[in-house]
Amino acid sequence: MNPMRNLTPCLLILLFLYINNIRGQMTPTHGKVVACYVAMWAKYRSSNGKFTLDNLKPQHCTHLIYAFAGLNTTSWEIQSLDRWTDIEEDGMGNYRKMTNLRKRYSGLKVSIGIGGWNEGSKNYSILASDKEKRKSFVNSVVTFISEYKFDGVDLDWEFPSQRDGTPEDKKNFAFLIKELKDALPNSIVTAAISPNKKIIDEGYDIPKISKYLDYIYIMAYDYHGSWDLKMFPNAPLYSMDDGSVNSTVSYLLQLRAPPEKLILGLPMYGRTYISTENIPPGKNPIGQSSESDGFSGPYTCVNGTMGYYEICEELKNKEWITGWDNVSETAYAVNENRVILYDNPKSLQQKVLYANKMNLGGVMVWSIDTDDFNGNCESDYILMKSINRVLIKKNEENEKNKTNGTSRMFSLYNILTVLCAIVSIFTLTNL
Repeated sequence: MNPMRNLTPCLLILLFLYINNIRGQMTPTHGKVVACYVAMWAKYRSSNGKFTLDNLKPQHCTHLIYAFAGLNTTSWEIQSLDRWTDIEEDGMGNYRKMTNLRKRYSGLKVSIGIGGWNEGSKNYSILASDKEKRKSFVNSVVTFISEYKFDGVDLDWEFPSQRDGTPEDKKNFAFLIKELKDALPNSIVTAAISPNKKIIDEGYDIPKISKYLDYIYIMAYDYHGSWDLKMFPNAPLYSMDDGSVNSTVSYLLQLRAPPEKLILGLPMYGRTYISTENIPPGKNPIGQSSESDGFSGPYTCVNGTMGYYEICEELKNKEWITGWDNVSETAYAVNENRVILYDNPKSLQQKVLYANKMNLGGVMVWSIDTDDFNGNCESDYILMKSINRVLIKKNEENEKNKTNGTSRMFSLYNILTVLCAIVSIFTLTNL
């Protein structure tokens, strides 16, 4: 009899348990949604800013949203906005590359986002107003999702009733959502909505769309910018007016949005300002006058904004003085007349704690490609790690007095490890 045969079952058991343990850690298991938008145009950014699917680490997310597909205004069907990137690159395109990530990341869901700021609002208003156009669109989305194996669709119409939209957009948006869900009963149907109270009132029938949407992504940012001619935070958690995360969430709950369907948007970028005068060291810049334009970062190259990875690199320059605003729970940085108001790990953790306190379904990030994904400043994906750290800790607190399946797995793993070690020693001594 070959003594090594006694060792083989132990090794197979350990390998099985190890693989299952690793697979269980591939995506967050804290029970909350962490939806990550991925801006596919980030591949065209230069140097440290270039982001491709090879840079993506889906283990930080429960849901990925491919940003964006668009609308064909001749056929009124969904269409690719970058055919080479989406469909043809490397012989398969990024649609299939992203949905194939589910093979390696257990539990991951992948949706296609349709719309975005650059798509405007007018054409979506025309689409939603016509029953036959809506039918063509919905049918095309069903075919599209089946062809590229997406788990669902995220509607990013920015925004119903605004930007050449009409007052009828409010009811028509609800029709469009209902018809999408009716056609996709087993898929995830979500929508990203404005945080602005006026747009909420004019563009969204919250009780109706809540009935058909699986999740509502609140774009809880862009409350302020250089257009205000004063310096205010991009995404204040609290404020003295209606322009804050707390005001938006409270209002949506007042409108009877189910809290478990509300997903709080977190910005991975900040707003930049040029003050009308130099800010003295130690002075809080919030509320001070600014020019009509901010400044841009070296990678995103959008005037008035900087991605977090640009901000953290910029702050390596010791001329910047950083601070914290206790009212808005926001970080800021000042260098004479240049000011950045932004979210950092601390401010995002405060927002996650707030989402938990309000019993929301989770959080969403715009967008994961502007986190410090290369770790040029600190740990890679420092913002995503900070977000999940809070959610994991909260989940552990909730599960503290319950039977923990993961603990049982580790206990079983440890017991079998000891038993196999004993068998191994016995086997080896008899070789």
